[in-house]
Amino acid sequence: MRVCKRFTIETTSDPADPLCQCGKKKSRHEPQYLQNNDPSKPWSVKTHTGKSPTNAYGEIEFVGAAGWGQGQQKLRKYVRVDYETDPKTLMDLIQKQWNLGQPKLLISVTGGADNFPLKSNLKDVFRKGLIEAARSTDAWIITGGSNCGVMKYVGEAVRDYAIAEGGSATTSIVAIGIATWGILDQQEALIRSKSELPSGHISYRMDQQERTGLVRLDPNHTHFILVDDGTTGKFGKEIQLRSDLEKQISEQKVTQENGEKLNIPTVCVVVGGGPNTIQTVYRAVKNGTPCLIIDRSGRSANILAYAFNNHGTYSESVRGEIKKRLLREFKDLDLDKHPQWIEECIRQPNLINVYKLNAGRGVSTDIDKAILHALLKAKKGMRIDQLQLAMVWNRVDVAKSEIFTDDNDWKMGELNESVRYAIEHDLPNFLELFIENGVSMKDYLTEDELTILYGKIKQTSLLYCILKKINEKKDTENDVTLWMIGQIIQQLTMDTYEPLYLSDEKQINQGGLPKSDNSDHCGCLKKQQNVAHVPAMKSQAAQFHPIRELFLYAILLNRKDMARKLWERIDEPIAAALTASKMLKAMACKECDQDQKKSMMEHADIYEELAIGVLKVCYGPGEDRTNNMMRREMPNWGRVTCLTMAVQAQNRKFIAQSAVQNLLTEIWMGKISNENNYWKLWLYMFFPWMVALHVSFKEDEHCEKYQGNAVTVNEPDDSEGIGDDQEMVVKVDNGVAPPPTKADCEQTHVSRETLSKDHGDVESHNSGQHLSVRKRLRLFYNAPIIKFQLNVLAYLAFLFLFSFIILTEFSEEQVRWKEWFLIAWVGTLYLEEFRQIAHGESSCLKDRLYHWIKDCWNMIDLATLLLFLMGVILRFIPGMIGPARIVLALDLIGFHMRLLQSFFVSERLGPKLIMIARMMKDLLFFVCILAVFLISYGIASQAIMFPNVTDPLTIFRGVFYKAYFQMYGELFLEDIQPEECTLDDPCPEYSWMGIILLSIYMMLSNVLLLNLLIAMFSYTFSNVQENTDEHWKFQRYEVLKEYINRPAIPPPLILISLIEYFVRFCICGCSCRSSCTPSELKIILGEEKVKELVLWEKNKADDFIAKENSKQNVEDRVQKNFVMMEKLLGNSLTDSDRLSKIEHQMVRTNYAMEGIRESLITTERSSERLSKMEHQLERMNALITNKLCPEEEP
Repeated sequence: MRVCKRFTIETTSDPADPLCQCGKKKSRHEPQYLQNNDPSKPWSVKTHTGKSPTNAYGEIEFVGAAGWGQGQQKLRKYVRVDYETDPKTLMDLIQKQWNLGQPKLLISVTGGADNFPLKSNLKDVFRKGLIEAARSTDAWIITGGSNCGVMKYVGEAVRDYAIAEGGSATTSIVAIGIATWGILDQQEALIRSKSELPSGHISYRMDQQERTGLVRLDPNHTHFILVDDGTTGKFGKEIQLRSDLEKQISEQKVTQENGEKLNIPTVCVVVGGGPNTIQTVYRAVKNGTPCLIIDRSGRSANILAYAFNNHGTYSESVRGEIKKRLLREFKDLDLDKHPQWIEECIRQPNLINVYKLNAGRGVSTDIDKAILHALLKAKKGMRIDQLQLAMVWNRVDVAKSEIFTDDNDWKMGELNESVRYAIEHDLPNFLELFIENGVSMKDYLTEDELTILYGKIKQTSLLYCILKKINEKKDTENDVTLWMIGQIIQQLTMDTYEPLYLSDEKQINQGGLPKSDNSDHCGCLKKQQNVAHVPAMKSQAAQFHPIRELFLYAILLNRKDMARKLWERIDEPIAAALTASKMLKAMACKECDQDQKKSMMEHADIYEELAIGVLKVCYGPGEDRTNNMMRREMPNWGRVTCLTMAVQAQNRKFIAQSAVQNLLTEIWMGKISNENNYWKLWLYMFFPWMVALHVSFKEDEHCEKYQGNAVTVNEPDDSEGIGDDQEMVVKVDNGVAPPPTKADCEQTHVSRETLSKDHGDVESHNSGQHLSVRKRLRLFYNAPIIKFQLNVLAYLAFLFLFSFIILTEFSEEQVRWKEWFLIAWVGTLYLEEFRQIAHGESSCLKDRLYHWIKDCWNMIDLATLLLFLMGVILRFIPGMIGPARIVLALDLIGFHMRLLQSFFVSERLGPKLIMIARMMKDLLFFVCILAVFLISYGIASQAIMFPNVTDPLTIFRGVFYKAYFQMYGELFLEDIQPEECTLDDPCPEYSWMGIILLSIYMMLSNVLLLNLLIAMFSYTFSNVQENTDEHWKFQRYEVLKEYINRPAIPPPLILISLIEYFVRFCICGCSCRSSCTPSELKIILGEEKVKELVLWEKNKADDFIAKENSKQNVEDRVQKNFVMMEKLLGNSLTDSDRLSKIEHQMVRTNYAMEGIRESLITTERSSERLSKMEHQLERMNALITNKLCPEEEP
């Protein structure tokens, strides 16, 4: 700070307390500074003042300001500095002490300190535009800091934005006020005494009368720098330091990243202002700072705007007009230098911009765009720097209007750095803009580039933590490789998922992959379980698709907007959405932060809904294609199917869709037609000769389709690709078409037979072949529904045999043949469990065993089989027949419980099993609560009534046995209050206390806890009941999957099938068991068929995306209309007639909007009609705007 050290009297001041030429009175000078050896020497800052440590700093509380006392006013930081302070010192203070970080834009607002009048609508235009510029670019705003003029407008704008955003620190805008210390009111309040603690804040009152010639600080600025040059009452003393500080800020880099070349952009916004404003603009232009002049804001701004508008013809007449305007506005002030400053400014037109402030019709509140345009104009010819600025601000609208214009042609590779910046900093709109303007992602995204992107992820991300753990296990540096990313993707999906990055440990080839060996990364043999495979057909290799790789990158980092925009460009959108859902749910399980976990789960739900949306669009016109799409092996997505991924991701809503359920029904029935009576199928199982005569197959349905004068024959159309059934109508002369013969069917089905080869051995598909009796029998007994029925009947027979033996013929005398048969039967159950483990989907035996154990039904199987083994061992030990009977009887309970799984097939019984499982969990938690009450009561009652008992059985009976059964009504009152007492059976002590404890215990257990359990069960029941359909349909898949893989022969005859499987396994070898075990859950299609199917899916996805975007646009228009109406109604409440008309028009508009919205949601409209409706909507909005907000005259 500065202190006047030579009192120099002002001749025109009051003699009683004379005024010094510094502006302070004599009484306010320190005694040692009152003497002046040369009073005739003119007073100057250089010679008559000296530096001194600052005594004004800390935090201010603005008492009496708007929001004070209601928690809205926060403490503001301030400091008093010398006018010659080094700007670097101020930057250290701002960044290190005030912790303001680094801005991406500096907006310097200068203008009049007088409270100049500005219409409310124009004021709103200025305030909203300024805040939008600061908010969208993470900018700092620098003003004069006083509570008057344009500074007050800026402060109010900052305050309103903070209130609207809840006043959080993350959303607040930094507004720094740089004011002259000598013009401030209440300077004494800002000065700290020596005894005052530095940590305390000072109070600055806003409810006192302002002294003449002084100004107050604005309470809505966030920070204040008070510049002191030793004078009092003189304005503009902060201009030089403010200019130097702004220059120092502009020399800082936008980010602290290595290699950053872009400095912080600075713009000067001029609103009104006095003569000092012209000086400020002049200094800004000299520093190379672009200036935005707000025309029609008054005084200096109008003069500067006039000069710039005539800079092309800057003649003597223009100079004269400028001098006249200066004299008219500022009268007798010293204005000799101002015309020259103005002329110097307009000589650099690239740094001067004029914005015409007008809130009339046709002028939007786009001061923010004008500010950004001024900055881009200053860098004209440097389009890469302009683009970098736009990306730093995240203003894609500015990039579209100012940079990506028709006259700009970009060379190949010129935008690569910008693309990397957009991906790295999560700027999806810019990435989309680059792709739309011809950037080839295939040329940009190489393996090395993708590795660089993964290497630059933030340390706070979950992906970084997972990579760090992998490096710690390998004891390597924190290097990121695509091999590690592939491992993470596999962990987040499933172990059978084969990421592209794991196809080769060292490298991947662009456009194709090298041949991989027969083992995966864990050393286990690869397999393709459940694949319908034709030996002559080769599976396609995964390709390096840049959009897909970036999509996975965005998913791993949980970037919602970028992932969504990339998903819209992916060729296989359903597979991508399901994979994203699975990965996000797995990431949520690993995430510790609850907010991030919730965000990931919501993100996963979004992709499940997107997959459902595309599936619905696909299923309507192409049922067969949709079925193939759901079961097709996708090399680009880990060689899994959409169906498998949906199940792994627990996407119940997706599985519950009619398209998926119809596919499951088709697979469940096999080749058997749905037209067969369900109960007849049970009957025909026992009469094989009836199958060929009375059971209809899908091939039979094909030849029976004729009606009236035409015969309808299903025949594939090559032009449409696979899967769509086309109708071939055969006309006859006599008007009646005879049913096709067997030969006709075989002839018309040649193409269908060829098609079935592309699908592989797909048992549920209509092959178009004539079925022989032998083949009908094979297809009948291999259908999953028949397998299920046979296994249920066989299991019932097993339970009957087991129950019969344990009830009637289980003795120690001899082991009858029935027992040996039962033991052999259970042995086949052992072998079946081993077969299930060997047929698991996982690549490693360890993983297959883990997934097998995770299934609760397999755990029941394991427990029952082990108990049976224990019972059999005890049965052959002499004298242990009793324990053996007990073990086997208990084991029989488990076998009966295993029968419940068959109920999952039933739509009515399946959900009930889920309710039972959920209620068992509730019961477990309830037992924990109940144990606290039971044990505490049991110990207390036993200790009070029967003290000093040492017998463990007696203690156990008193503490646990009695307390437990008393809860059910067995009160044991004869033990508490016996009629007779003996020495061997003494009366209980303090029996009255036992009665009191019992009554309290009964009240808590029977009333409170029992009703709590009922409430818990009711809540679980209602939750499951609401989603009954989804739960049942999801569980249905698990049952279907099990019986697809089961042999056709049930236990105990399953031994024949297991021996056959073992022989084939030895012949084919482990690597080719996929061809030995055909299934219907995965099919492999030819390359051409895959291309057609992918193209068809992409087209349907584009239709879905276009429809969703149309609905979103209409909703945005409706919301915008509502906001406009509310604003206009708020400004028109004084005119009743106009208000009535507005309300009427608003109702009509709302009805029209709602009609448009409903029509777009319920039906598909053509693009021509949609364009027409949008045109009518715009005309309606323009009509309302014309009536409510007529254009103001200039």
